[in-house]
Amino acid sequence: MKTTYWMSGILLMALSGCSTHTPVVSTPKTLNSLSKLDLNQTLLDDPFCCMLPQDLDMKLPEFGPKVNDLERFEQSMAPYVEQNGNDREGLLEIQTTFGGRYFSPWGYNAPPQKVQEVMWPLRAFKGGYGNNLRPVSPSWFEEIKNISNFDAYGSINKKAITLKWMNIRTLPTDKPLYKDPSKAGDGYPFDLLQNSSVNYNEPIFVSHTSHDGAWSYIFTNNASGWVPSDGVSFIDDATALSIQKSEKVFITEDNIAFHDEANRFVAYSRVGMVLPLERSEGEYYYVKAVDANNSIKILSLPKHSAHVGVSRLNKSDLIAIGTQLLKNTYGWGGMYGERDCSSMIRDFMTPFGIWLPRNSAAQSRKGEVVSFSGLSDDEKLFAIKEYAIPFETILYLKGHVLLYVGTYQESIMVMHNIWGIRTIDKQGNKGRHIIGKAVISTLELGAELDEFDPAMKLLTRIESMNIFTKTPLTLTRQGKTLIKKKAL
Repeated sequence: MKTTYWMSGILLMALSGCSTHTPVVSTPKTLNSLSKLDLNQTLLDDPFCCMLPQDLDMKLPEFGPKVNDLERFEQSMAPYVEQNGNDREGLLEIQTTFGGRYFSPWGYNAPPQKVQEVMWPLRAFKGGYGNNLRPVSPSWFEEIKNISNFDAYGSINKKAITLKWMNIRTLPTDKPLYKDPSKAGDGYPFDLLQNSSVNYNEPIFVSHTSHDGAWSYIFTNNASGWVPSDGVSFIDDATALSIQKSEKVFITEDNIAFHDEANRFVAYSRVGMVLPLERSEGEYYYVKAVDANNSIKILSLPKHSAHVGVSRLNKSDLIAIGTQLLKNTYGWGGMYGERDCSSMIRDFMTPFGIWLPRNSAAQSRKGEVVSFSGLSDDEKLFAIKEYAIPFETILYLKGHVLLYVGTYQESIMVMHNIWGIRTIDKQGNKGRHIIGKAVISTLELGAELDEFDPAMKLLTRIESMNIFTKTPLTLTRQGKTLIKKKAL
């Protein structure tokens, strides 16, 4: 028995090592008599402190209340494209300028923004909550400021290419920063330091690195920020020119494996990627990619996952690409390799050679803009039906964009990747009914929910729409009509 008690003591010490309280044991037990339930409830005040996930024996929550729009309307692309889509006869003017936009970082000789502009996060963020949901110390911000090394801004100024898919961070850290995790919309997943993401083998421009060299400050054709330096490879002018002059392969399917000539996995495909074609052979495209040594390697991917050259807008591709994007869950700023509202629309249009900005506000200014200022909900519906072009029109409200996919069953329909529906309880507490994925819905999404906030209805909050395939003119309301206002 003495040996048994000694072993039990060792066990108790080991299990209580990471707890903040001393475990209470009323009666000594032998090792054989200590059940899993005893270990969870008797030895540990908090089983989440030290237990392995497989030992927690817990029931996970299931689906919550259903949302009418998502039950009533098909969550697939085909019905909306077949009814509202068009097969364009040729390319639009916007499609002829894609290459210049996409490769713009390789045309820089210096950073395209002043240092004061890109340092905005250091001025904006002085507090907040970290990944442990505790307030972040002011000393952490001072440390990050020193690491950022903005005294060296513009000291490298080189063309480069990405070696992997990466998050683009507003500060050189992977750690998140939340405004207030206790409030809906101010906690997870809205990491204030997540700016965007960048695809594998995408052209970038490098300004400088952090003090320790671990992070590089980059510019893509649509965003800027910090990425890990091990995901960056500098590229010489000759290689850059060769890539730009090659025919382009536009990826139309996510998560297809790229393999090198030794059949080794290299990366996964993503809708929105553009790669230079080396050759077409049998059932495969062979594309050129740059490695860490600035050498070209050849990768293969099946032809069903891509097409060569800019494609005119057509129903077949709209269905295929839209089907891929409707599989996405919500990824704020592209986190976890997913997409948010603006990156979904941007990636949707890339295979058609249509370049769109990265964030929602900038997207809302692309093309011919119709302002909804002063319009009632009914007038907005009329304007959308009258002027909007399915699959070529963005509807904008502050912080969110939706792609108009036409009318269906007499309702205006939109495709969007959305985090949640705004709610408010009887005490006035604001919340979210989480959707967390790409959906097709009306502009009344969630209106039937018990705690739906009517002031936050999508239709009520929409401020404008823009037809991004048209000449950039602004339309505004004058009396009962919409008139052209000015060129953008």
